[in-house]
Amino acid sequence: MNVCGRCLCAVAGEKALQTTVEGTGAGVYVDSHPWIVAAEMLNEAANAGERMAVVLASGEPAKFSRWAFVKAIDVRELHRGLWQTRCAFGALQPVNPIFQALDSVFLAPSEEQLHRERVEPVRVRRQPLDAALIHPYAVCETPVFILAHSLERTGQPEDAAAGGGS
Repeated sequence: MNVCGRCLCAVAGEKALQTTVEGTGAGVYVDSHPWIVAAEMLNEAANAGERMAVVLASGEPAKFSRWAFVKAIDVRELHRGLWQTRCAFGALQPVNPIFQALDSVFLAPSEEQLHRERVEPVRVRRQPLDAALIHPYAVCETPVFILAHSLERTGQPEDAAAGGGS
């Protein structure tokens, strides 16, 4: 299965991440913000036969520590204006120390920017993620370490993989 070109980034508590890792490795991230666009992105990725990742940061200052593939995103309005999002994910993987800085990941560009880069002779511009942009979650370009992980699991490039990987 291919990996989606966009991923989600969010901040999670260090204790919660450690408890998850010590347990099954899989878990659920709960937020009071409605992740409506994230849920739409996950559905689009699934319809395209792709997996979407979530990269979790923790600590002060925040740095990436774990990532996983998203299994489901459930957004519910509990009461008028009161939301709950549950993002279920598979086994957490450690982030290599060279990719732990928030600015090692870039915000996903708009469709208009991508189109412009394809058809006009303009330079590619990307904005690195920072602590002010990660709350409640950020939509980012999928980092190379996730693509590399998937390549290692299948032994072939993602676009040539035929349903392999986890």
